[in-house]
Amino acid sequence: MSLADFERNVNQPTHSTFHLERMRLLTKLLGNPQNSVPSVHIAGTKGKGSTCAMVSSALSKAGLKVGLTTSPHLHSVTERIRIGFEPISKDLFTNLVRYLWPFVRRVEVDGNYGAPTWFEFMIVAAFQHFQDEKADIQVVETGLGGRLDATNILSPIVTSITSISIDHATILGHNVRDIAKEKAGIIKETVPVIVAPQQRSSDAFNVISEVAQAHNAPLVDVSQSHPVEIVQAGLFGQSICVTGNLSTYKFDLPLLGKYQADNAATAIAVLESLVKEGYVINKGAIEEGLSCVEWPARLEIVNELDPFIVVDGAHNPYSARCLVDAIDLIKKSQIESQGEIILVFGALKNHDCTGMLREFLRLDPILIPVSSRHPKAASHIDIVNCADKIGILVDDGSRTGFENLAHAMEYALSRTRAKDMVLGTGSLSVAAEIIEWKRKIAPELYPGLSLDTVAGNDPKNR
Repeated sequence: MSLADFERNVNQPTHSTFHLERMRLLTKLLGNPQNSVPSVHIAGTKGKGSTCAMVSSALSKAGLKVGLTTSPHLHSVTERIRIGFEPISKDLFTNLVRYLWPFVRRVEVDGNYGAPTWFEFMIVAAFQHFQDEKADIQVVETGLGGRLDATNILSPIVTSITSISIDHATILGHNVRDIAKEKAGIIKETVPVIVAPQQRSSDAFNVISEVAQAHNAPLVDVSQSHPVEIVQAGLFGQSICVTGNLSTYKFDLPLLGKYQADNAATAIAVLESLVKEGYVINKGAIEEGLSCVEWPARLEIVNELDPFIVVDGAHNPYSARCLVDAIDLIKKSQIESQGEIILVFGALKNHDCTGMLREFLRLDPILIPVSSRHPKAASHIDIVNCADKIGILVDDGSRTGFENLAHAMEYALSRTRAKDMVLGTGSLSVAAEIIEWKRKIAPELYPGLSLDTVAGNDPKNR
């Protein structure tokens, strides 16, 4: 048996494909491990992974054993299940698969909902691992949406919704209001919900507020309750001051971009909510946790010298706009006589390639179109067509494409001059593959997704 993998499957599922019955059945068979560890549940379009990382970092500095589950992964599937920031070992993961597999089979054979999906399996594996490791608290990022997301079987002590914009429109809705309603599906009766700053003129906050009121859930509007000031910004971080409800926090955030400052304020609001629930998290732990947080492929500088190489997982127009704003600040404040921007860009087929490239017009880049290993990756021809349509200059030598991203990066370096910047973006898969190329990280390849062999159940023997 193989598990349906909607993250990597070229066939886009409809919203009716998603429900929670399989998750409820599978976790019930396991004794509901998700309920054995108190939960922080975080949804959103942009910033939910970064916010999860910030909350987890501060909780770890406060002396707590923290389970952290996020998606997608960059280099190895084990990144999705962590204690603190340490991924589960491959041996432990293999043993976990072997333990869980008979229960997965029971859901497939005895239930009425088909086999669990790959994402559902990984979320249950995370819950089971956090229970086995006796975690003090678990920080859980939604995968897609919120209302029908596999993680939404939790009974959290606090929820949070980060910035919302249009993404996965065919599944979640074609406007921010519909998407916000799906994200707000994680709000629980009387449970505090922390809402990150939203785009101006967006309907998102009003929708979330309506859902919170209907559930008697206390709502914290971070844009009003936790003002944030960027005291100083540089190439490798920014000095931040956040005025919270319990204290004023000053720290050097190693993540770049105004949106990361907003994520930090949101994380602080989440942590202060936990303090009110009785958790001992002092100001020092919060400041130290935020000062040392690591979250790769988010406006990450992977080469400091000529050429200057930056990667970012921006994969929708709003994320691209935020990235362009941040690159503009870097150019103005840190890099004298900035040269050309070489945009190494690859998107997934179900993402708004044209909308993203339109945002990059402000940088006046030279485009090198690429296609990552991801099965949903758009072809370089599709990207060239989008670029030609909106007037982005495509590098002549790259119009025929490259065998892989490593070759594309070598080509990009061959045509850079002093003070040029190489910006790799369009999807997390592009950012991850550039990091692998630069740091010589061996990729984890999945020619066909099946856990039978790992679980010791080779289908050839059945």
